[in-house]
Amino acid sequence: MEEEQIVTPDEEAVEEDPEGSILTLNEVLQYEDQMMEDTAAVLGALNDKNCSYVEGYIKRQALYSCLTCIPEGKTDPDKRAGVCLACSYHCHDGHELIELYTKRNFRCDCGNSKFNDSMKCNLYDDKEPLNEENSYNQNFQGTYCVCSRPYPDPEDPISDEMIQCIICEDWYHSRHLNVQLPLDPFVEMVCFNCVGEHPFLLHYGSLANVEIEDATSENKNDSEEVVAQATEESIETNNGEEIPTDEAPEEPSVDPLSDCRKPKGKCNLSTLFWPDVSWRNKLCTCDVCLEMYGDENVMFLIDAEDPVQIYEEKGKAKTQEIIEDQDRNFLGSMDRVQLIETIAGYNELKSNLADFFKDFAEKKKVIRQEDVKEFFEEMQAKKKRRTEMPYFCR
Repeated sequence: MEEEQIVTPDEEAVEEDPEGSILTLNEVLQYEDQMMEDTAAVLGALNDKNCSYVEGYIKRQALYSCLTCIPEGKTDPDKRAGVCLACSYHCHDGHELIELYTKRNFRCDCGNSKFNDSMKCNLYDDKEPLNEENSYNQNFQGTYCVCSRPYPDPEDPISDEMIQCIICEDWYHSRHLNVQLPLDPFVEMVCFNCVGEHPFLLHYGSLANVEIEDATSENKNDSEEVVAQATEESIETNNGEEIPTDEAPEEPSVDPLSDCRKPKGKCNLSTLFWPDVSWRNKLCTCDVCLEMYGDENVMFLIDAEDPVQIYEEKGKAKTQEIIEDQDRNFLGSMDRVQLIETIAGYNELKSNLADFFKDFAEKKKVIRQEDVKEFFEEMQAKKKRRTEMPYFCR
């Protein structure tokens, strides 16, 4: 396999590389930064050494489903199980794991009765046989969307974005939502299944102020066919249960003299997109509405800590805090001379790297592995010359 190259932008080089094996330096750096940021967002706030079971049902955490330990989980909904980040490292290392991103109100199942007797949690084995309050949707068996296909799907030639519904927490192909994605940026989405299951959300449609186009003719037929097939008989709830479509809950009647703040009008959108999480603050919290949220198991909508965006911000902040602490501890362990030399060495490397990349950019030359190797060899040689004892004084 040909070695991938890092280059500065050069139209001629790109034209000579139809397979796209040449990347610009900016593309490499942007990709690396994005990967680090995504990892920090999802895992940054978690403990990777201790099982999260002792913390109870956690509002939100990254989870994994182990198909090595429970292969029946692929076909039997009762065998679906999830393990926390720490257990994925210390109990299921090398296993076939499904990354579930994050799920809400979940307690780690590792080593409980869903696993065979020989599988015990290495971090904490004093667990109840089952976590009765856990919810398991089809993602735990490796399928997603109304099409119930794996992701990535080896049989699907269409490259499509997957979007998570904030209520059922399933992931949907954008083309199977039966609407075109909003033209404006959005943060949260409620799928058509959940809108049908929770019709009170239609009263808050005016808050979903993102412009949406109709589905394009190219994928509209595919979308309608998949959606119709999936919703013809039943709707899967956020608890993983199915209810007939004609038994979707009716909204409770409201006394006109009550303090209910729910908007009177309703929108006719099938899928709702929200530009930010602030719409949740406008959900009515009168006694009638609170009772309805409880009955429909969506009380989390009025929890300020529930949104994935809030969880990810905490993860990024925690990661940055750890990095800064490590830097302080590292620098604090040095004496004054070592500290000055380290800072000077860092500044020199930064300056020389800038000059190195600038030279290639100006000449529109490809940066190859041997160029990078030569650069660091020269840096090492300079350091050696500085630290060796001189044979004479100038």
